[in-house]
Amino acid sequence: MELCSARPLSPTVRSLVLRALDGQAFDYVAGQWVDVHVPTPDGIVKRAYSIASAPGRAGAGAIELAVTQVEGGPASTALHALPVGARLDVSGPQGFFTREGAPPAEPVVLVGAGTGLAPLRAMLQVELAEHAGPPVVLLFGCRTEQDILWRDDLADAARASSRLRVEVTLSRGSPSWTGRRGWVQAHVAELVRPLAPAQVYVCGLSKMVQDVRRILKDELGLERKSIHSERYD
Repeated sequence: MELCSARPLSPTVRSLVLRALDGQAFDYVAGQWVDVHVPTPDGIVKRAYSIASAPGRAGAGAIELAVTQVEGGPASTALHALPVGARLDVSGPQGFFTREGAPPAEPVVLVGAGTGLAPLRAMLQVELAEHAGPPVVLLFGCRTEQDILWRDDLADAARASSRLRVEVTLSRGSPSWTGRRGWVQAHVAELVRPLAPAQVYVCGLSKMVQDVRRILKDELGLERKSIHSERYD
């Protein structure tokens, strides 16, 4: 695939839009991930990245990824320096963290932290393509205001759809921040309880995912089949 555009999403996260060289559609389901084979000084390094765009939303045959710059990480360092026009081998898609088979009439709650937002954003784009449907809540957690990924895009989506509620919580928000504070774990029960039974999708690091799953099952009594999760570590 070819890197056709790139932009910073935060001080540490870069958006990459990759397009298939043959111009054909890249078939996948929102929520899936790909393996990117990254050239580094020490050879090819393979890294998995969730697709952050719904099919067709990044352009014909294109997908969007969100890459966090990891200190000392050869793959992320190379991807943050990758120039537009560069080519990469991409394999996939893979994964079962999708909305396929979910009850279409049940409310949807998406819970993500950091780049765990990526697959949830793809799901959200698919969901909101239908103007009618159940309520959708996105709970996103990060450190500071500067770390809110796709901030303008999410705000635009919330304004455009009466179905969508976007809640952002910051663990290190500035004194001027007027939104939620703390980790997503502190807010899950409040947001999910009024919507239950709901389909809940959780993506991020293992500790967060485990905590949220426990809250959903033990405190709210959600059935296991209503809780979907993917871990990045």
